[in-house]
Amino acid sequence: MARKQKVDLPKIVNPKLLYKRLFLYAWRYKFYFLVSMVATTVLSLSNTAFLALIKKVTDEGFVQHSVQEAFTLPLMLVGLMVVRAVASFFSIYCLRAVTRLVVEVMRKQVFAKLMLLPVSFFDMHSNGSLVSKMTYDAERLSIVVTRSAHNVVRDILTVIGLIAYMLYLDWKLTLVFALVTPLMGLYLSKTTPKLRANAKRVQQAVGEITKTAEEAIAAQRIVKIFGAQNFENTRFGDVVGKNRQLELRSARISGLNSFVIEVLSALALGLVVYYALGQFTVGEFAAFIGALMMLIAPIKHITSANEDLQVGLAAAQSIFEVLDLASEEDHGHHRIGRAQGYLVFKDVTLRYPQAKHNALDHINATIRAGEKVALVGRSGSGKTTLVNLLPRFYGLQEGSILLDGVDIREYGLENLREQFSLVSQDIVLFNDTIYNNIAYGALREATEEEVIAAAKAANAWEFIEHMPQGLQSEIGDRGVRLSGGQRQRLAIARAILKDAPVLLLDEATSALDSESELHVQMALDRLMQNRTTIVIAHRLSTVENADRILVMDQGRIIETGSHTSLLAQSGYYSRLYHKQFQDD
Repeated sequence: MARKQKVDLPKIVNPKLLYKRLFLYAWRYKFYFLVSMVATTVLSLSNTAFLALIKKVTDEGFVQHSVQEAFTLPLMLVGLMVVRAVASFFSIYCLRAVTRLVVEVMRKQVFAKLMLLPVSFFDMHSNGSLVSKMTYDAERLSIVVTRSAHNVVRDILTVIGLIAYMLYLDWKLTLVFALVTPLMGLYLSKTTPKLRANAKRVQQAVGEITKTAEEAIAAQRIVKIFGAQNFENTRFGDVVGKNRQLELRSARISGLNSFVIEVLSALALGLVVYYALGQFTVGEFAAFIGALMMLIAPIKHITSANEDLQVGLAAAQSIFEVLDLASEEDHGHHRIGRAQGYLVFKDVTLRYPQAKHNALDHINATIRAGEKVALVGRSGSGKTTLVNLLPRFYGLQEGSILLDGVDIREYGLENLREQFSLVSQDIVLFNDTIYNNIAYGALREATEEEVIAAAKAANAWEFIEHMPQGLQSEIGDRGVRLSGGQRQRLAIARAILKDAPVLLLDEATSALDSESELHVQMALDRLMQNRTTIVIAHRLSTVENADRILVMDQGRIIETGSHTSLLAQSGYYSRLYHKQFQDD
């Protein structure tokens, strides 16, 4: 029989520090927190008071048949139960308020942190796993603050109160029960690390579920056209099955914990009954047995809460890992109102992590203000990488880039990005109105007249005005209710409205049909007026009117010149151009 391979489980680093950080979040809402703790304490002590009252009812009401207590004891029971009900309400409600506030704050903090992280971080992490941190992980985190924390505090106080009452009734008999406590602690010390590690794997598995589902849902057209429904079903089934196995493993460990506690408690109960016969009054026996039976439930709850605590700690670590990430570097303090658009690349070199070769290799180039420059070359030659360095989507590794004579690293990041507009082939639109997609972000304060003017300049108004609600028409997820050309023109309208001095065009017309391309190209021609423009294009016919063309290959600029001069050189660009012409 093959030996089962041991799997290294992920570890949760420094649980005490996680507890402390979570407590500091809860302590922000100390009023709710303290009210809940006071109410929980009253609720726990009422259990002991209830047993004492049961003893009194049994001895004085049933055994002695006290007439005087016939009315007093029922009123005392009613009063005690009302106190329990009030304490239970405030205990649960106030702690639930703390939980929802903490989860809200954490979700906001994680989202805000994601907005500050560099583009390279998103290149290495799936959208689904990041979204799951704000949804699933944050919700599981609430388990630590509510059900686990509340139950553990309540049950610990209940246990303390009950044991104190049992000591009052008979300390020797209480010690008999106490003998099994170290056995419980020893067993829990062995199972807790397993629960904690498995909880971390559950978190990762849920992230995989979110990622897999998000990819398949977003790519429905590709899934259907390539007949990949069965493949996606299998892929999703695998990750869901893995999650089920991990959840069942946690349930198995937790169930065994409860079983062991139950058996040990039964052993202690048997010893108590054996000793108590002939030693206690009826009321004392009822109270002691009642206390012992009431102890079993909170002890079991504490052991089962251990699973929830470990799940919550795994969620907390997942969230804090994001919160502790370094934000984009932004040490620059130079600010300008509006740049002229004069760009200089000096010996720029960049290599992506795990890459064998440089993506950019000692790039030197100058782009004059107002000049229209095209970047051409095969896929992977470094065109998009070079453009991504300008707004500092990626950090410079070697060399420097100057904007109006100042290194872009000297600019404040927000101020630097104010100088650029971007229109790419991969249009980003939001499930919102046309108006809000054009007047997006910092453009929110634009007037309706300005938005309409931008839409007209982008040749977009002709289709917008015929839509049911005009500018207020919803365009669906990623603009699915619009054609490719319409989406492109909305992106151009957004760039026109921004009116930045430097325009970056990344394959802005490559995916369009001839008619749509004509409309978009006319809009782009208006957009490029009086501003520095860098155009990335595979279709060389679209850059023939560029002031200069930079030809790139393997991260280097190998040719520079106008369309006419490059054709006359009969070099790399000429071969590329004629090959495309023949293919067309």
